[in-house]
Amino acid sequence: EAWSRGLLLAEDMPLGRFIEELGSYRRGHIGLDPALSELRVMGSFPLNDTDLVLAQLQDALPIKVQRRFDWWVTLVPR
Repeated sequence: EAWSRGLLLAEDMPLGRFIEELGSYRRGHIGLDPALSELRVMGSFPLNDTDLVLAQLQDALPIKVQRRFDWWVTLVPR
């Protein structure tokens, strides 16, 4: 139901699952270092600005967003 309001809700969601869901709303590829897949995500995130979501994750978690192209990003440990 949150998706109908343009939000992705996460309540103690593993980062791996969060990225899978976010990827459905983003053009291109989002890679994730397997070492990060069990980090926990909480919050509500706007589906209309996935770049903002990635920036928020980078601010809140010990991750770094590496960009090869606008459409190819990988999350790695910081």
